[in-house]
Amino acid sequence: MNKLLKLIAENQADTLPATEERITQAESDLGITFTDEYHSYLKNVGVLSFGFVETYGLGVPDTSFLNIVNALSEFRAINNFPLSMVPIADIGDGHYYMYDNRTQNIVVVSLPGIGIKIICSDLEAFLIDLTFN
Repeated sequence: MNKLLKLIAENQADTLPATEERITQAESDLGITFTDEYHSYLKNVGVLSFGFVETYGLGVPDTSFLNIVNALSEFRAINNFPLSMVPIADIGDGHYYMYDNRTQNIVVVSLPGIGIKIICSDLEAFLIDLTFN
């Protein structure tokens, strides 16, 4: 996450890092174990806001639409929604960037039909491209 953190500082992007306790609670609430990569994102960034980009994560109030636990309650109400996925960003028109904690891939998910397309396998590179390019 070093490149991402450097760009965040250089561009004065807004972040709200999550505490270890909040990350552990989210894993428990969601019944999943976050990958080291995603855990690092939550701990060091939490959520990211820059320009028109806002990312999901932790570090925001539990009731915030950007809170992954809150957001996943809606996603998981959809039949066959993969339990290992967490939202990264809303693309619009029912499409979302999501991170799969099982495969470590970033995917585009189309709702309500849950069409899934893999687009990347490096969370840091994806977040840099999404936010700063």
